[in-house]
Amino acid sequence: MNRSDIDEAKLRQADAVELRRAGATYAQIGDALGVNRKTAWNYVQAALAERARETAPDRDALIGEQIAILDTVLEGLLPKAAKGETRAAEVVLKALDRHARLFGLDAPVRIKAELTDERIARVMQLAEEIAEVGQ
Repeated sequence: MNRSDIDEAKLRQADAVELRRAGATYAQIGDALGVNRKTAWNYVQAALAERARETAPDRDALIGEQIAILDTVLEGLLPKAAKGETRAAEVVLKALDRHARLFGLDAPVRIKAELTDERIARVMQLAEEIAEVGQ
């Protein structure tokens, strides 16, 4: 693939992403770009993957900056919170919460979802009602 082919591919990928953001389906994107639905999907995915690669260093730097700020906040307010200052304690708790989220320290929330016959029947009923409204 030469330079102009790469540039053309990137332009087509960018066009595909813009169409997708505008609400076009992959089939519509394919029609607009003269390719099939699968190729349209590949264009969008390739563009999004490239964007993720481009922004990863910025993301890591921003996380590093936020961690440094949180450490400074904690260092300054932790003694005050330990002395019982309510506002300092609130800020410390918020900083610790943010710190935990940045590092993924919180355990995932477990949800116990059971599909009963009653729930399935209700979903089917709602689906039928929605279908009737659409007619």
